[in-house]
Order: sequence, then C-alpha cells, then structure tokens
Amino acid sequence: MDNLARAFAKVAEDDPGHPALIVDGVKLCYGRLLEQVRRVGAGVSALRSDGKPPRVALSLGNRPELPVLFLGTVAAGGVVGLLDPKWSAGQAAAALETLRPDLHLTAEAAAAWIAAQPAGWSIPTVDPKTPFLVGFTSGTTGRPKAFIRNQGSWLATLEASRVEFGIGPSDTVLVPGPLVHGLGLYGLVEGLSAGATVWVQPKFDAADAAARLEESDITTLVLVPTMLVGILDAAERDGRRFPLLKRVVCSGAKLAPAVHERLTVLCPEAAILEYYGASELSFVSLRSSHEGAPADSVGRPFHGVELSLRDDDGNPVEQGRPGTVWVRSGMLSDGYLGTADSAGFRESDGWGTVGDYGWIDAKGWLRLVGRAGDMVITGGLNVYPAEVEASLRAHPAVAEAVVFALPDPYWGDTVSAVVWWRGAQRASLADLRSWCHQRLEGYKAPRRVFAAADMPLTGSGKIARADVRDRAIAGRLETLE
Repeated sequence: MDNLARAFAKVAEDDPGHPALIVDGVKLCYGRLLEQVRRVGAGVSALRSDGKPPRVALSLGNRPELPVLFLGTVAAGGVVGLLDPKWSAGQAAAALETLRPDLHLTAEAAAAWIAAQPAGWSIPTVDPKTPFLVGFTSGTTGRPKAFIRNQGSWLATLEASRVEFGIGPSDTVLVPGPLVHGLGLYGLVEGLSAGATVWVQPKFDAADAAARLEESDITTLVLVPTMLVGILDAAERDGRRFPLLKRVVCSGAKLAPAVHERLTVLCPEAAILEYYGASELSFVSLRSSHEGAPADSVGRPFHGVELSLRDDDGNPVEQGRPGTVWVRSGMLSDGYLGTADSAGFRESDGWGTVGDYGWIDAKGWLRLVGRAGDMVITGGLNVYPAEVEASLRAHPAVAEAVVFALPDPYWGDTVSAVVWWRGAQRASLADLRSWCHQRLEGYKAPRRVFAAADMPLTGSGKIARADVRDRAIAGRLETLE
C-alpha cells in the first residue's frame, strides 16, 4: 500500500453506498465520506511549503468532522496533531507550541473549512517514512509529550491487526471512547480500512452503548477496561444481552477475571482480545480468550512482533527471569518531537522499549510486573505494583485494584492498595493479605488497603492512579482493618 488512506479509499470506490460512519446521529456512506476526505486532501496539499509535510492540529472531540479531517490530512501526506478538548489552556498551548501547526481547526470552524475546499482531488502516492501523526502522551514533567508515527508503521499495524482481529466489511464496530486517544483513533481507522461500519459515541455513555449492543448489529467493541465495566454494569442493571457481539478488543490495563466472567454471561461466543501495547510501540502482545493463556499473562507476541527480555546492561535474561521488555516490529514510532523529556521510549538497533518489566514462561506467555519508575522498595526489597494488582483482582470480592507506595518510618515505603468492590461482597485487610500471601512472596502483600466507591479516570478512560493515591494520603478513603 502506498498511502495509509488508500485501503479506505478503495473500499469507498468499490462500494460507495456501504455505511461507513455513524457519529452523533450523522450517517455517512463510504462514497460521501471519500468525497469529503478528498476535499480535505486538496486543502491540506495547498498548505505544503518548502517540501515539508503540512501540520494540522485538530481540537474537535468525537465529531463527524474529525475522521474526515484525519483521513484527508493523511491522504495528502500531512501530519495530524490531535488535541484533547479536556486539556487545560496551558496543556493545549504547550502542545501547539510543540506541534507548530500550519492549520488549527476547532469544532466551530471545521465544517465550514471542509466545505470551502475544492472537489475532485486525487490521493497521491506517499513515502511510507512520511510522518502522519503526532500523538500526545503524559510526560514526566506534566507537559504533553509528543510521539511521532510514520505511515509505514501504521500500515504494518493494520496488517498485523487484520491477522489477529479479522475485522471485515460485514462488521459493525462500536468505538465509545475518545478519538483523540490511540485506542479509539486506531479502532476507527482499522474499521474504515477494512470496509466495516464504525459507530462512534460523541461522549461515552454506558447505558446507550449497552442498548446499542443489544438492539443493533454491532459485532465488535473497541474500548478500555473501565468503559467495559461501565457497559456491563448498565447491561446487568437493565437486563440486556449482546447476541451479535463477536469480539471485544480491549487495552489500557488488564481485565480482572470477574470482567471475563460477566462478559461471558452476556455474550458467550464473543472472543475477548486483550492486547498489551504502548503509544510508542503499538501492539506488543495479545491474550485471546480462545487460546487458553494464563489469566495473569498479557498473552503471546502479537503478529509481526519479536520480544527480548533484557537485564539493565542490555543482555538477554534466562527464561522465567524478569527483565526489561524490548520489542522489534515494523510498528514502532519514530520517537518524540520537540521535547527534552525523553523518559519512556528508547530505541536501539531496531528494538524499542518503554521500560516495562516482565518475564516469559516456558510456554511463551508474557507476564508484566511493572515499570522501573513504578517500583516500590519496601524493607530493601523490590515490589512491582502490577503483579500485586493482578493478585488482588483475582479475589472474588475485588473488582479493581491500584497499588502504590506510601512512606513508612520502618519499611521506608510500604506496599499499599486501593480496591473497588465487586457487588456487595467485602473483604478485610487480613483476608486480602492472606490471599496475596498464597500467590506472592510475603513481603509483596499490601500492608495498607483502602476501599473506594468512585473511580477517578483520565481523559482516555484509564484509572487516574496519582489521584487515587492522593485520596488515600488525604484520608478520603475507607481504611480496611
């Protein structure tokens, strides 16, 4: 493929009347969507100067214009920067300073700008090394950190996900999350490249999503775990089932075993496809419910991915021993743009890492134990929160858990946790410590545990871990005895 937008365009040319996109009551068939994409391509091409790819910043949210502007900019060989409408003015200003766009479109101006562009433009050939996306992820300084992707990296990603997910023209994909984040954006592009119909919620609404899953012909759901739990809660409350759902594609955090059980009741035939990845790495591994992977693993390497577990000196570690997870594939990003805050992604000889630690068992299943920066040192011993969280999530009373360090005069740091209960069940501190002792070394069992009723989330729908820890420190959570 010579242009990331080419697969979508071919579908549109072959079957222009097929439903392509449903957003906030607006329905576009492939032919109409392609017509608008070509207008955007013409307008973005006119921005090109001195041979550099034009840069377009979009501050739209989940509106019908966003897919049109994204695909049109990409088709023209331009670069899209997606700005989160939930950002503060300072965060947005910092992102714009990093991106330095040739064009910045907001919700108020987007539709008129598209309509003003000429029709009849043709999609050109684009070098796969051409950058097309500047995505923003949190940096260690609090300033949005901008990673760069080239067209070839997403062409490889689309090829890999076609093998693993198998989405096609007969599918309808529901994307309930924000398109400014990687999971939602990729779900949109993947669906349109495969000829599917993509249904986008303007804003996440669990009850609405559950209703559509029962009443519409939706076959595929793409979302983060917290949104899935919200949809399951709504479905169980309203007595709904998901008869046509074939696959649930989920990423951002591990699904608790209880979530698997609940989902199986509502749609027993659906494949639950949990993938581990990162904005800078794309897909890394996949755990499919149809493959029998251990519940605490993140699966086996994704199609087209090689893994290498290495020690701090860069040497491979023995099988079964923990090491930094290094990844080699055609899906890696080109690093960061315009920032000295390079903490996170590192690249060497075609291999990349974001600093996650893990180990691979004798059958090839990858397990994660955390990142070096998240490590808790208690009594001189290292504890990675991810493995403690996995143990807590397996408890029948626990729906979700977050583990972190709290200062302690004796231990230095003490392993602490916040849990959210599953239904009416409860457990004591002694119960949870005993449960963890049976599965982990004794020093990894949390010494302080808090219970929370509500769950603070980031803009992408992940648990706001720093906020959770702050609530525990401030005494705003129930302390288990």
